[in-house]
Amino acid sequence: MDRINNYRQLICQIITNHTIIPYKHGDIKFETVFDSESDRYLLMLLGRENKYYHHGCLIHVDIIDGKIWIQRDGTEEGVATEFVAAGVPKSQIVLGFKSPERRKDTEFAVA
Repeated sequence: MDRINNYRQLICQIITNHTIIPYKHGDIKFETVFDSESDRYLLMLLGRENKYYHHGCLIHVDIIDGKIWIQRDGTEEGVATEFVAAGVPKSQIVLGFKSPERRKDTEFAVA
């Protein structure tokens, strides 16, 4: 269970780090949603750019069956690389936004 708690802390840290750099257009703010009971972690963006309202998910990470599942990654570098740099083995990271067939072509876990 220690590994899962470490994953929870690491996910929150990585997502929070993405809130430090302001959004480059309009009056867009970041909002973190951390649900450690369901192991669901989100970085939302919301606000106005000119006359348009924006609301969406930039990063969505779950912990499923003891692995880190990246469900949505709207970052330039990719949060998977941040998890690897923090010491998470690639075998513990699933790119959930890719189909199971395409996951086989990555260096990361299939499921």
